This record gives sequence, C-alpha cells and structure tokens, in this order.
Amino acid sequence: MTLPMEMRHLLPKSACIAALVTSTALTAQSLPDDPVIDLRAGTQVRAMGNGTNFDAHPPFLSEDQAARSFADFRLRGWINVGEQRLGGYGAYAQVQIGSLALGDDREFGKTHGTPGDAIGTELRRGFLWLMPDEDTILKLGVQGWHDAFGERPSENFADELWAVDDYDSMRAPLANSVWDFNLGGVSLAGNGQEWDYRLGAFLLSDGNNTFSGHGGSVLATGDLDLERSGSRWGASLYYLRDNGDYSYGTFGGPGAVYDSSEDLWFGVRGHLGEADHWGSFFLIYNQGRTNGPDWNHRGVAARIATGFDALSGRAEIQGLFATGDDGSSATRSNEFRTIAQSARDDFGAQGYWSLLGLTSPRGSSDGADLGVSLQNQGYGLATIQASWARSLTERVDGVLAAGWLQSAEPHASNGSRDLGFEVLGEVNWRLRDHLQLDFGLAYLFTGDFYRAAAGGSPENLYEVFLRVQFEF
Repeated sequence: MTLPMEMRHLLPKSACIAALVTSTALTAQSLPDDPVIDLRAGTQVRAMGNGTNFDAHPPFLSEDQAARSFADFRLRGWINVGEQRLGGYGAYAQVQIGSLALGDDREFGKTHGTPGDAIGTELRRGFLWLMPDEDTILKLGVQGWHDAFGERPSENFADELWAVDDYDSMRAPLANSVWDFNLGGVSLAGNGQEWDYRLGAFLLSDGNNTFSGHGGSVLATGDLDLERSGSRWGASLYYLRDNGDYSYGTFGGPGAVYDSSEDLWFGVRGHLGEADHWGSFFLIYNQGRTNGPDWNHRGVAARIATGFDALSGRAEIQGLFATGDDGSSATRSNEFRTIAQSARDDFGAQGYWSLLGLTSPRGSSDGADLGVSLQNQGYGLATIQASWARSLTERVDGVLAAGWLQSAEPHASNGSRDLGFEVLGEVNWRLRDHLQLDFGLAYLFTGDFYRAAAGGSPENLYEVFLRVQFEF
C-alpha cells in the first residue's frame, strides 16, 4: 500500500498505526479477496492575532468603546481508515484542541460564557461511512451538516472524507458545518447523471440521545438538485421538532421558557453560468410555533448574487433580505429564523455567508464579530455587499470588500434600522504550499441600531486581524 505524502507530517504515535496498516496491506497481497485498508490523515493548525474595540456579539455599543486584543491557537487533526477495493467503507474521526487563548489551557468562551463549555480537547466529528458505489454515501455518527443554500456544490460529495471541512458549505446561511454545526445522526447522499440528493435525520441538543420525549430535538432534512445545461436548480425541506429548549433560547422568538416547538423551512435555489461569469439566487419560507406559551411566526429570506471578471480580478456582488419583527405582539411574529440556535449562534446562525468580516465572521478574522445574520436578533436583515479580489504576485492575493447593512424592522429600544456601512481590506500570502498568512483591517461606520436607549450614537468600530494557518 502506498501511503499519501501527508503521512510524512504525522506525529510519531501515528507511525505505529501506519506500520500496522502497512502490514495489513502486505498480508492482503497474498489474500486477494481480503480487504485492503487505506489510512489517510491531515491537520489544520492556526495561530491568530486580533485587535478590536468591541466584544463578540454585543447587543448595544457605547460612545466610547474600549480597545481589546487577543491571540489564540487551534489545532484540528483528522484520520480516515477505510477499505477502498471491495466497496468503500470505513471510519472518519476528527479531534480539536479548541481556540485557546495563548497562555490558557482551556478553550475560550466559544459560546460566550455558557457553563460547561470550557474544554481542552474535543471530538469534533466521528462517523462510520459506506459507499456502495462511487455515487452514493451513507454516514452514521457525529458529522457536519449545512443547508444547501450556499455556494454551488462540487460534483464530488465525498471530498469531506479527506479534509478538515466540506468547504462547499462556506456560504450556508441557516446552519454551517464549517462553523461547527456538527450533529449526531444518519445521512444519505447520492449523485446521478442529472439529479443529486441529500437526506438526513439528526439529534440537536447536547447530551440528547432520544428521538421523543423531553430533551428530544430532532432535525429532518432533504435536498434535491437538478444539473442541466451548465445550470443547477434545487429545492430543500427542513423540519425541526424541539422538546429540548434548543430553538428559541436566543434573541427573537417568544422570549420565555416553552414546552415544545417546531419549525419548517422550504426553499428553492438556482445557480447559473460557469466560474468566469455566474449568477445565483435563493428564496426560503420559514414558519414555526411554540407551545406553552402559544406563539407563532412566519418569515421569508432571499438572496441574489453574481460573480464576474473585472479590472484584472474577480468581482462578486450579493444582496440579501430577511423579514423581521419589532416584537410588539406577544403571540405572533414576522421574523425569519435560522436553524442553528446554539449559544454561539445567539443572534441567529453564524458562519461565512457574508463578504465582510466585522459585522459577521470571516475565516481570517473570525475571533470577533457583531453576529449579524439573516435572523439578526429577530429584526431581519437587508444588505448589499460587494468584493473584488486579484492576484498581486504569484503567491499574494488582495481582497477589498464593502457592504451596507440595515435591519428589516426598527430596533425596539431605539427605533433605528441602521446597522452601518463596513469596509474591509485583506492580503492572503501563500508562504508555502500548505502554509498561508492572512492579514487585514475591517472598519464599520456604526449605525444607531446599536445605540442603547439612554446612550448616544455608538462609536465606529475597527478590527485588525492576522492569521497564519497550516493545512493539509
């Protein structure tokens, strides 16, 4: 058996595993009907520095924001042991030493102070996988999941078996696997000549191991896409039944303890054109209700985007809208809600849906942000954003981005819809084949949406960021 080049980078302990696997493969040479085991591994290691004048996800901002800075470190490592010759099957596991502040031995407040979340090492994902043919995959266990309303997906849905993340989900707006939306359950996905599908059933609540009764929070998912003449058209249906206090513990919603809830999302989408000039859209309808107290909501969200060559670089423009509500009614709302509602997603699902980096996360600057999402604390969102990227040298790229952001409904505390106007500049420098340095600056001309009821107009915000990352 030939081991991948990446194996040379493994820690010494992995050499024992590699030797065992090699021995198994050599034995299999004399037993052609026996399985041939393949071992692959990889890692992602990063160190980050960040300087800002705001804390993560503040509901309000002051006229004089205090400066803060931090540096942290994160290591992820994955291993995939599988049989490739007799019909693919195997096991994938990924562990993470969380975003540690330098000088600390426990993870920083990823969920903003929630008790029990300060950890050193965790299992990020771990699942069994079976590929009865090259176009079908079944997974059972803790796995990443994302909605299908992000980028146009690649044709190879099994890429996630050989990487830290499925990067096709970067722009997913409802729940994002790259942003640690990891669930226990079962999923089935398949690719046909024209039709692709994804089906899943998952448990949501931490510590939950039941599909019914108190504590049972279940997500059922279905995606169907048609590829034809260079275009891709799709529809999705997601259903979340919650008996475990998962869905409405965050901003928006009834704002009270509830007995149970259920939510439904149905949406359509399209991707037109190829890499040099493309367009895409989605339209999603969401409705839900809680029992005890009785409360219901209905909302919609939409996106339209395009990408094209411009000025020796690549330009992208997107507009997004989601309905919101000012909270004036105690029993009904027009707000659109996202699937991810953990304490880390306290204003609605977080992730890399945006072209910006201060109002919402960006890969190189995701240590601090305002938590803006389609849900946006229940007030909804209207935003127009643009970015332009080009190569500066063979190994250096530059990115410029800007965006205007408003809430769909005025804030109940100050009557304002204006979140602000953000500008961003970033440099990406590929130091080596698997080693990259990213640095940049984001600045927000802050709107009065963040003004406290008794305060003045909030100060403008800044974020200076730097990240060095090794990944293979």
